[in-house]
Amino acid sequence: MRSALHVTLLAAGIFTSALTIAPPASAACTANDASEAAPRRAVNAAALGNILADARMALADGDFAEACVKFRLVLSVDPGNLDARVGLGEGALGEGDGVLAQSHFLAVTNAAEDNVIAWQGLGLALLSVNDPVRAEPYLRRAVDRDPTLWRAWNGLGVIADTRSDWPAADAAWQAGIAAAPAETALFNNKGMSLMQRGDAQAAIEAFDEALRLRPNLQMASNNRRLALALTGDYDGALSGLNDAALPTAMNNVAVVAARRGDRAIADRLLAAALTAAPRYYELAARNREALARSPRR
Repeated sequence: MRSALHVTLLAAGIFTSALTIAPPASAACTANDASEAAPRRAVNAAALGNILADARMALADGDFAEACVKFRLVLSVDPGNLDARVGLGEGALGEGDGVLAQSHFLAVTNAAEDNVIAWQGLGLALLSVNDPVRAEPYLRRAVDRDPTLWRAWNGLGVIADTRSDWPAADAAWQAGIAAAPAETALFNNKGMSLMQRGDAQAAIEAFDEALRLRPNLQMASNNRRLALALTGDYDGALSGLNDAALPTAMNNVAVVAARRGDRAIADRLLAAALTAAPRYYELAARNREALARSPRR
């Protein structure tokens, strides 16, 4: 029977790095496509190229709104511009609209069947809406044609993990890291894959590498704390936290401790989380009640 205790961060974002991003306050990429039908302007090729370059730079910086405004401007002048259409797909994917992203990437693949970036984007868009069966062939086709597409490898690793196909997962992480050794998302997701199969120590090493590359990567730091807790190092899992972060971390570590059978430690941590929280901590209270009700093993 599944435990009734709940962790705040355990399932949040662990397999979605570089796949989906929460929609921002202004979602220009998911705006009505009618803006593409604006009156065509007399824009020379050089100016259009500059707009496209600016859009790509904004996309790389995570400024999806700015990127999509510029991609739409390009399409208003040059409706057949596939680079701008791919950019809109990437922007929609970044804003969390996998359905709209699919439509953009499909439009590109229909016009140019060999566009591997669109294959990758289509696979990631399908994966973002929880359709790994349809996503996998597109991602596989992308890496077969271009093994440097690390985001496609990342998606294939996630898909393998959903099937508990650890050899396929390991192959995907290895290929992705070989293609992009500085991408923290790959190490974070590899770490989650290793935790999923019960190898917490190896997971810690993967999270350590992600944090070496990007010391302020909160997702990897949180996941590393959970991996430490899985090894029984509860003190290590809670070390170095500020007062604001401590209640949530104590709740999460308590859940791991309870699952490991350390009920007394779990209860103490949940009680401490309730005391440390600046206001009533409902999740920790529910977890403590569930722990008291659950049968001892």
